[in-house]
Amino acid sequence: MTNHFENLSVNPNELPGLEEIDFKPIDPNYLKVSLISSTLFFILLIGGAIAVLELGDIEEKLNGYIISMSSIVVLAAINITITILGFKKKQYALRQRDIIYTKGLIWSMRTTVPFNRIQHAELKQGPIERIYKINSLKLFTAGGQSSDLVIPGLPDKEALSMKDFVLKKTEEDGTERS
Repeated sequence: MTNHFENLSVNPNELPGLEEIDFKPIDPNYLKVSLISSTLFFILLIGGAIAVLELGDIEEKLNGYIISMSSIVVLAAINITITILGFKKKQYALRQRDIIYTKGLIWSMRTTVPFNRIQHAELKQGPIERIYKINSLKLFTAGGQSSDLVIPGLPDKEALSMKDFVLKKTEEDGTERS
């Protein structure tokens, strides 16, 4: 029996299109969580700027306040705009053999993780997310300390069932290879 190696060419025009994939948007409450988190960050930034500026004399303080507060307001406006516009780009698709997540307004990114590469999965929920009952699903593949894919803004029940589904598929794919 002759066993020879084949590596045939694939025509990119014959590949299935992404239009056929049913992408699902993340929960709208995640936009609220993102905006609240950003607001809290900028409030702390303003507080820090005020504390630092209290060290100078009156004239330096006035100029410092105007410059730093203007900069912070501009950064906050840019951050809020990008957060709102970029929210619509955050979508995921759960398929038979993999999971896909898309994000990005300026730099678009689509990440696909096959189930047979996943080592473990976990749910993450911060204090603000807990109020809105949403989670982030974190998927880890071999060889990394940090997660390879994070899908934010999943409602509690959906996040738990997705995690269970992914782990079940990971286990099935592992037994198929054995």
